[in-house]
Amino acid sequence: MANKTEKLYANLRARALGSVPGQPFLSFRAIMTDYSVSQSTVTKATQRLVEEGLLRKHIGKEMEITEEILKHRGDASPILCLALPHWQSDWYSLIEHHFFDMADKLNYELEILRYDWRLRVPHHLPQTGINAMVLVADTRMLSSEDLRRVDEFEIPYVVFGRNLSGMAVNCVSSDGEYAGAKAAHLLVDLGHRSLAVIISQPLSESISDRIKGFRQYCELHNINAEIIDCKIVNGDFAPQKVYRTLLERFQSGKPSFSGLFTLCEISAKSIYRACAETGIRLPQDLSVVAIGESWQPEYMIPPLTTIGSDLSAMVRESVRILTGPEARGPNFAHRLMKPCLMKRDSTAPFRIGKNIL
Repeated sequence: MANKTEKLYANLRARALGSVPGQPFLSFRAIMTDYSVSQSTVTKATQRLVEEGLLRKHIGKEMEITEEILKHRGDASPILCLALPHWQSDWYSLIEHHFFDMADKLNYELEILRYDWRLRVPHHLPQTGINAMVLVADTRMLSSEDLRRVDEFEIPYVVFGRNLSGMAVNCVSSDGEYAGAKAAHLLVDLGHRSLAVIISQPLSESISDRIKGFRQYCELHNINAEIIDCKIVNGDFAPQKVYRTLLERFQSGKPSFSGLFTLCEISAKSIYRACAETGIRLPQDLSVVAIGESWQPEYMIPPLTTIGSDLSAMVRESVRILTGPEARGPNFAHRLMKPCLMKRDSTAPFRIGKNIL
């Protein structure tokens, strides 16, 4: 009986996929007659098609073809699942916007899955028709157990925004070391010789890479680079800690550095406030550059200079990997994309004679 059910299911599924959405499907009696099977066998086979969303039952035993069949056809656009932590974040919103914006250009359909951030990775998919997944994880280190759970979905996936080059997984991220070096290069090119980087986020691979790139550039050019660690851990309200850390330093005198690199644009607002309350002028007394991608830096006073991810390029590369031969390994793609500099009014040339202690 099981073999009869499987065979009937396969035949009916092929027939459904060749139909038009909204079209009535064969009746139970017609299926029983055409395929010489019992009503029980028809019930079991059609129930699977209903559960997959290919058929819709009406009153009695009437059934209708659904639009879900379009997602299962060979000529259909692939369905990508964008899995995002369920957490309010401008960064997550920007990623979602770019994936939606480029869906038509890159010929894919998008499903959004917001998973419990405490789980670190999603534990389920929204539907059976998903062809591939883009996984956006938070800043915590992903373990082999986390990736094993994602592997159980048995679909290709890319970890987005994280450099996991040491792991057997496809990943696309912005080059953190390059971003840090670019920030240092900008400030040094403007004549600043006393710099600082403020650790304004919990430490992670990407944050460590940004700090490393900044410090290496400074070391190669014999530039003093101070590290200001706000000791932020997951769960802290980072802007408040950054504000209090700098306010305490600035209240005791002007900073000993003329250029400051912060690892997140959100913390830049805390820097602005601490400076305003202690009489430090931006950019006359202090030039500030931040990692940032949102629209907000342009509307700060003064507009904030940022180094941001090229999200369009990252989306394109993720889709290219998921729809190409690299999707399922055995060789995994690790792509580092170069970030972009948006120079605004929070950075300016160093003026000889500044009151730097």
